[in-house]
Amino acid sequence: MTEVLHLRSRDARRVPWKNGRGFTDELALAPAGASFERGDFDLRISRATVDEPGPFSAFPGFDRVLVVVHGEALVLLHGTHAPRARLRRLEPHRFSGDWPTTAELPRGAIGDFNVLTRRGRCSADVQALALAQRRARETAEAAQVFVHVLSGALSVRISGEDAPFELLEAESLWIRGARPSDELDIAGASSDASLLIVRVRNEG
Repeated sequence: MTEVLHLRSRDARRVPWKNGRGFTDELALAPAGASFERGDFDLRISRATVDEPGPFSAFPGFDRVLVVVHGEALVLLHGTHAPRARLRRLEPHRFSGDWPTTAELPRGAIGDFNVLTRRGRCSADVQALALAQRRARETAEAAQVFVHVLSGALSVRISGEDAPFELLEAESLWIRGARPSDELDIAGASSDASLLIVRVRNEG
């Protein structure tokens, strides 16, 4: 059965980084009853501000997707595991939580969006849409879909729902138990409407 949660910015939980160098706003955590502090989660979606260069927290056994959502640029160094990566705004970057990763900030502080998935249990893809006042029709293609509004306002109508969900900046829609064929009809309601869509697929 499909469950849809409309999450406001006040629903986010402020959590210190594992390495103690900052804070994360935790937007979603699964499965139910899991805890970031205990490390027994399979999925975590969050936002954070990186305001100084330095090492990222390590997450052995997890895969990560990071998207710069505010600011000019972020450079990630993954040691010998991968080439130096320069991330521009709204370009998702995938890397392993096992890798020692260090951030450089060539143009100052940035805001980022993070997805953590436990390897072998689930995986995720992140899609960025600068929608403005246009419409987009997206297929779920996954058991869980997470829509997060970066700026502006938009509406999302889901297959089988009578009315659309109206979302504002920093709000999210978490669709759990979706059918892969379910569709999302997304309509931008302002000239600056932009969003991220996270598709989470079960594994194992």
